[in-house]
Parts: sequence; C-alpha cells; structure tokens
Amino acid sequence: MTFMNRLAMTIVLCGWVAVPASAQELTPRWEVIEMAQGVDLHAEEMKTLLEQVRPKEWIQDGAPDAYVTQHEEMMRDIGHLSLSAQDMTRNPAGLKAVVDTFLWVDRLSSMISSLEHGVRRYQNAAVAELLVAARDRNNTESEKLKGYLRQLAVAREAEMEIADSEAQRCRAELANQGR
Repeated sequence: MTFMNRLAMTIVLCGWVAVPASAQELTPRWEVIEMAQGVDLHAEEMKTLLEQVRPKEWIQDGAPDAYVTQHEEMMRDIGHLSLSAQDMTRNPAGLKAVVDTFLWVDRLSSMISSLEHGVRRYQNAAVAELLVAARDRNNTESEKLKGYLRQLAVAREAEMEIADSEAQRCRAELANQGR
C-alpha cells in the first residue's frame, strides 16, 4: 500500500471515528428536525397573527410611520424564518441553517416587543397579549436553538482539531520520509 493510500485511509478512518464521538454529544437528528418543524409551524402562526395587525390604520390616531415599516419587515422576516427552518429540517447538522434560523428567531423576538406596544396602544390589548405569547414562544425556541448551536460548534471544533492533528502528523511523517 502506497503512502498516499495509507494517508487517505487514515483520514477516512479518523473521520469515521470522529463523527460518532461528536454525534453522541449532539441532540439527536430527529429532535432537531422536530425543533425546526416547530419553528416553521410557529412562523406560520405568527404570520396569521401579524395579518391581524393593521398599523396603517394607526397613523390616523397619531402612531409613527415606523410601525408600518416594522410590520412589513416582520412579514418578510417570517418568510425568511420559515425558509431557514425548512432548510434546517433538510439539513439538521448544517451550521448555516441552524445559525440562520437562530438569527431570524432572535430578530423577530425583538421586533415583536416593539410592535406589541403599538398594538396595545393603537389597536387591541387582546391582540397585544397574543403577540406577547408569540414572543415568549420565540424566546423558548431561541434558547433551544442556542443550545443546539453550541453543541454543533463544539462538535465542529472537535472535528477540526482532529483534522489538524492528523494533518500535522502526516506532515511530520512526510518530512521524515524525505530524510
């Protein structure tokens, strides 16, 4: 067996050994998929709730135009959240999908707080309470995503350390063969 074949075999075997070790620390795939599906479902529920909010009508009562802009942004952001949650469902171990989903959830949570004050003042206290409940659910989802994101980062970092260690070992072996 040539050195390159041994090197390839070593890297492949190290990769196979590293994956189960890091996978044991990660939330199971089915739970992550379930989490992502829950985020997507919640996004649809929030969209339905936000469709009841009518900030354009508040302007006649003295509300700032910023509420209209914020509402429009939130409607767009919910679409982005839904797409990232669907991406996370397809690729639960994908760092990009998890980060995107976390960031969209976090952004919407902060925007809900602001919009909730406008809804309470210019529209309806009951709808404002529904927004508070949606924000609380977003915060719960955000914490779950944050925990999984940490797990994923630790697993990826461990994989990179193994790859770096193996690369250093291979470089040393190649350097010694040349002598």
